[in-house]
Amino acid sequence: MAKIFRKIISIINEEVPFENETKQIFVILRLYSILISIYFLLFAFLSAFMGGTKVYILFLPWLALNILCFLATYRFHRRTVFHICSVATLSWILCFNVTMGWNCGVQHFMFPLLLISFFATYDNLKGKIIYTVLVFFLRISLYLYTRSHTPIIPLSDSMSVALQFLNTGVLFLIMFITCWFFSQTNQETQAKLFQYNEQLKRDASTDALTGLLNRRNMYDLLKTYTAFGSTRYFTIAMGDIDFFKHVNDTKGHDCGDAVLKTLSEFFRNYMEGKGTVCRWGGEEFFFLFPDINGDKASAYIGDLNVMIASLPITYKEETFHITMTFGVEEYDFSSSAEELIKRADDKLYLGKKQGRNTVIY
Repeated sequence: MAKIFRKIISIINEEVPFENETKQIFVILRLYSILISIYFLLFAFLSAFMGGTKVYILFLPWLALNILCFLATYRFHRRTVFHICSVATLSWILCFNVTMGWNCGVQHFMFPLLLISFFATYDNLKGKIIYTVLVFFLRISLYLYTRSHTPIIPLSDSMSVALQFLNTGVLFLIMFITCWFFSQTNQETQAKLFQYNEQLKRDASTDALTGLLNRRNMYDLLKTYTAFGSTRYFTIAMGDIDFFKHVNDTKGHDCGDAVLKTLSEFFRNYMEGKGTVCRWGGEEFFFLFPDINGDKASAYIGDLNVMIASLPITYKEETFHITMTFGVEEYDFSSSAEELIKRADDKLYLGKKQGRNTVIY
């Protein structure tokens, strides 16, 4: 039994052989056709069980047509399949209403059909409006017709009640499946969009190679610290890898990237609880120490510089070491972000002139 059920599910979920066509609407139309076919079978059972032999024969042509609608989902495009299903559904609604009267209740099947039409023709607003208006007038016309004409085959009270239960059950099931399918898609789309937006934010704020904050994000952060009226003290530091060009020239740019990644991970761990680090550009790194004065920040950078010199960097089974030079600048509560950066940068290059592998404060 489970094997048969899985086979049915695989048939319903079969992919469509058309470009730019989503499988989802075909799955819904297949399920719709299956449920309507089950409806016809149950209708035939009720009519036979309750002695309505004349009503019994009504289901046969529509059951056959509904099976053709199911098969059409594997051969035709989305719109064509929907139009076939729409014509089939509206024709048997018309036939049943004329034959058995308004109390048969099949006119309510226009509602799930209208719902499906909005997703089957999602790129055609004009078509949706026209289809809605046509269905509206068809329903009103059927109501007026059944009020002024006697049914060809009047329903007994018991048959009318039974059909109301049957119609309501199948209608609710079709509406539930349709709404569930599209709500799931909507939620999945929103989740993917949220993830995509988060990824865009991360890409916009981080350096692609190292995963650290990028220069623009750090600069924006620094401007909030130096905004007019700010009384928050902090210290910045600019660091540059010594002889990094030599590493790239002798060991290759891939090795240079490996150095940057290794240092970035080391900086990220070291700055945890102390402040923020970003890749400023090339082989330069920028450090921000909130609520830390220059003396303490300079001591942190000094310890960091010693650890960098002893940090082993491995690339293609070769281990080597690098050094860095730093310039440290404390906020004076009056300078702009640009002025602070320039003074830290000037100290950095002073350290370069003095022999590198040092901290200038």
